Amino acid sequence: MKTKNKTRNLILGLLCESPLSGYEIKKIVDSRFSFFWSESFGQIYPVLEKMKEDGVILETESANTSGRRKIRKYEITPEGIAEMTFWLTEPVEKETVRYEILLKLFFSNLVSPEVMIEHIREFQRNHRKQQLLFDGFEKELTNTIHLHNNHPQVLMTLLFGQKVYKAYDEWCTEAIDLLRKIKPEQECAT
Repeated sequence: MKTKNKTRNLILGLLCESPLSGYEIKKIVDSRFSFFWSESFGQIYPVLEKMKEDGVILETESANTSGRRKIRKYEITPEGIAEMTFWLTEPVEKETVRYEILLKLFFSNLVSPEVMIEHIREFQRNHRKQQLLFDGFEKELTNTIHLHNNHPQVLMTLLFGQKVYKAYDEWCTEAIDLLRKIKPEQECAT
């Protein structure tokens, strides 16, 4: 029953909450999971088809509010719940981290410090925007903590994101200060 396909696990987890369409799954991933996970439509739809074949989800149709065509929704089966429960008990695999900003910084002695300062400022701006979204999510979750039995866990996940993004912000400020101290002769070892 062990699966390496994390897209499958994500979909099973979301379908444990409620039946969803592929579009709704993508929308949730882009909003609720964006700080630690991403999925494309090209990943989601083939996995949904495979999961149907495997019997861990069922496809249902519901009328579109505009009445044009029916929307395909998916719901989890008892086999899907068993698979999700099994996956949750498995040890967590080693995390893979890739930050292009750090790779560029590592080799940035080849360019003026101002180039990296601008990259880091952009990195900082983007993460500050995300921090504002986290604050809004936190308020919403705190006010609706009692509405779903997974809201405490969602809040803990959000707390992780808030702390990581705060650390990003602090690192950006420190890195910019250090880059400003680099003397021109230190820029490139040729």
